[in-house]
Amino acid sequence: MKRHDFIVGTMVRSGFRTSLKGFDQFCMCVEMYSDNPTATIESIYARVALDCNCTKSSVEKNLRRLFESSDASAVISKLFDMDFSDRGNKEIVSMFSNYIALQHESYA
Repeated sequence: MKRHDFIVGTMVRSGFRTSLKGFDQFCMCVEMYSDNPTATIESIYARVALDCNCTKSSVEKNLRRLFESSDASAVISKLFDMDFSDRGNKEIVSMFSNYIALQHESYA
């Protein structure tokens, strides 16, 4: 299984809404952050915005809408069995990327 498919499958099982623009953008952010964990969230937003033909602020807004509608804090909390309530986009992208990295054997 490819990493992208694993990310999408994990998001769907976790309850992220696939109908929102932020779903695909979040997948891209997770992949980019996984490839370069030292990257800033702003640089990741800029690359996603370029790929999606939109602005960085649109990417941020779309992710925020995705996270709010999917209750991403609860999703991340379930994945890590820890409390991640009231986290920002960067923390959610980072933690989800870390989860994907920990599950490397599942998609390698």
